Amino acid sequence: MTETTGPPAEALHPNLNTDGLTDEQRRGGACTYCGGPLTTGIAVDLGERRDPDGVRVFPRACPACAERCAP
Repeated sequence: MTETTGPPAEALHPNLNTDGLTDEQRRGGACTYCGGPLTTGIAVDLGERRDPDGVRVFPRACPACAERCAP
């Protein structure tokens, strides 16, 4: 089986602002961009980040927002 890989999500969303995210968005349970609920099967992992206070956050996005918001 062949696996297709691309650049890591952090590279596609390098300027993701973690300020103002809800707890649900910070833990990856809601889309970072639109706030919609996410399930493991559809979520796009945006890579672990650190907020301005140094706290780890795990942002994820719905496929539509991930595509729309990538530079």
